[in-house]
Amino acid sequence: MYQRFNPRLLSALTLLAAGLAGCNPQSSAPAPLPPAVNGWIEIPLAENIFGESSVPFQHGHYQIPLAAGEELEYKLRMLEGDSVVYRWSVDMQLPALLNVEFHGHTDRAPGEDGLLMFYKKHNEGHESGRLTAPFTGIHGWYLHNQSAENIVVELEVAGFYSVEN
Repeated sequence: MYQRFNPRLLSALTLLAAGLAGCNPQSSAPAPLPPAVNGWIEIPLAENIFGESSVPFQHGHYQIPLAAGEELEYKLRMLEGDSVVYRWSVDMQLPALLNVEFHGHTDRAPGEDGLLMFYKKHNEGHESGRLTAPFTGIHGWYLHNQSAENIVVELEVAGFYSVEN
């Protein structure tokens, strides 16, 4: 029986098998795939594909009011390796006047430096995506309403987190 494979998937599997077999990087011949068992070729679990969490799963809808000229940080506390999916939007006349920095940082002990990582900086008026926390700490959005109107940012988040506000 002839089976048609997705060429990109087969190429990725071949590269994965070659890397796992420790083939010579200068060799042009990829290592063979492991044999199929009952019609399945088992490939090893790659890093950061699967993970369990000690934090309860939650799904929340949040309204974040921002007065004209106001700025705030809306924070989620996450453990390293935990993930969230999110989307937010704002209904305002000039969305470009809402500056947003999606970032994360560790907790700092007095007199010590902390780690800070920016995921995205923009003023597009909406965003959706996913985040796997690269470290334990605060992960969230700095919002700066530079318009003359009061606004409300609508945020939806699902995953392993707690609100830190």
